[in-house]
Amino acid sequence: MNLAFDRQEYDARLARVREQMAGQNLDVVLVFGQDQMFYLTGYDQIGYSYYQVLVVARDDPRVVYLCREVDAHIIRETSVAEDIRIWYDDHHNDPTEVTATIVREFVAINDCRIGVELQTHGLLPMFYDRLTAHLAAASIVDASALLTDLRLEKSPAEVACMREAGTLFDIGMRAGFAAMHEGARECDVHGAVMQSIYAAGGEFPAVAPPLESGPRTLHQTHGPALRRELQTHDPVNLEIGACFRRYHAVGVRSAAIGAPVAVQQRLHGILREALQAGLEIPGPGVATADVAEVMHEVYLANGIDRRTRHCGYGIGIGYPPTWIDNLRIKSTDTHILKSGMTFMLHGSLLTGMRNSQWRWGTRCSLPTPVSTG
Repeated sequence: MNLAFDRQEYDARLARVREQMAGQNLDVVLVFGQDQMFYLTGYDQIGYSYYQVLVVARDDPRVVYLCREVDAHIIRETSVAEDIRIWYDDHHNDPTEVTATIVREFVAINDCRIGVELQTHGLLPMFYDRLTAHLAAASIVDASALLTDLRLEKSPAEVACMREAGTLFDIGMRAGFAAMHEGARECDVHGAVMQSIYAAGGEFPAVAPPLESGPRTLHQTHGPALRRELQTHDPVNLEIGACFRRYHAVGVRSAAIGAPVAVQQRLHGILREALQAGLEIPGPGVATADVAEVMHEVYLANGIDRRTRHCGYGIGIGYPPTWIDNLRIKSTDTHILKSGMTFMLHGSLLTGMRNSQWRWGTRCSLPTPVSTG
């Protein structure tokens, strides 16, 4: 068995889920997100575009997986789950009907509350419609926040993974900057980043590193690396999510090809000031909204209003298409920071002039030489 953590870590996570289920009067929770499955049991795979579900009952220690036959061995190899059911591609049984049958092993459908993870890419609308039809006699509740909020406070073992991911982030960012020069292509820089992280023992990230240069930085903050060649005075935006055991350390940097022009230097200075202000306030008991407000005050003092935009987000476990936790550093977010939470701060400024966007981001919770520079 190839577990990312020891068995006690997973037992504690499942116990917390069941405690939350009791508090919300949920009899069963149906988990569909690959990230949640990894968190609760260790199950780690990339074929989650097909229907699969983890069934967790409040009053029964068992957890049951329903998956395709081809994935059953991965569950046995990477997770603590022992009860694995199979659905077949070429069979008259609908997997949602099989799911309902499994639920009936734990509770009476006509007298129960079932939590379903809805805010996930792992549950397609057509499967949700079929599932709720089979469970029509039950009360269906959105259990997404129950699951995602449990992941925000990370254990010491998880923080160790985040620190390792931070080391990989630094390696990747250094390699990316070293590859930036006039005539280099965006895809050359991208390749240098990924090769360095893989060579250092990293894993595939939840998002391929966004990279834009020159005029592309005016309108693409999530663009892919292309064959465009870097030119003198180009700004280059590079965002990296370095991954270790599916835990991501994320940061974004801007560079100038050659000497930065005056507007780039000015934007860089404002962003550094705002991020430094944001770095000084976080701690247990501080509201995420307060961190955002401190950063917005710096922008406003410099004649820039970014109050409708977020200043960062939670990071941790990630599978394509996202590495973002259920936490935002923004004025409307209601989370309170607690020990073990990990997140990144960032900002971007755009004047509307060609080649004038500048971005800067930092992982405030796990600072390392590059990520706080």
